[in-house]
Amino acid sequence: MKEESNYFQETKQKINQYIQQRVLLLRLQAADKASRVASTVITMIIIAILLLFMLIFASITAGYWLTDLTGSLTKGFGIVALFYLIIFLFVIFFLRKTLRNFFVDRFIKLIYKKD
Repeated sequence: MKEESNYFQETKQKINQYIQQRVLLLRLQAADKASRVASTVITMIIIAILLLFMLIFASITAGYWLTDLTGSLTKGFGIVALFYLIIFLFVIFFLRKTLRNFFVDRFIKLIYKKD
């Protein structure tokens, strides 16, 4: 009888150890995924900010170039603004679902990516 109770106690201890190890493994995997997602998001934000600055300076340059061509500061920068409005409307009306699906797919692949 004592051997049976010893067996059950050992089994219970092993099950508890297994559960603790499994929880630890899940925590480590979650931390790994979270750090990968965070580093990717931070990198994308930095790249987006740099691209935004490039776009701003390119727009200012284009505005002044068009000012020289048209002879009017208002017309030069108005053409640049109209260009951005056309791009904005094109994205809103034609590419909204495509862009949303693209980013959702990228995010899901990032989360479930295996090394």
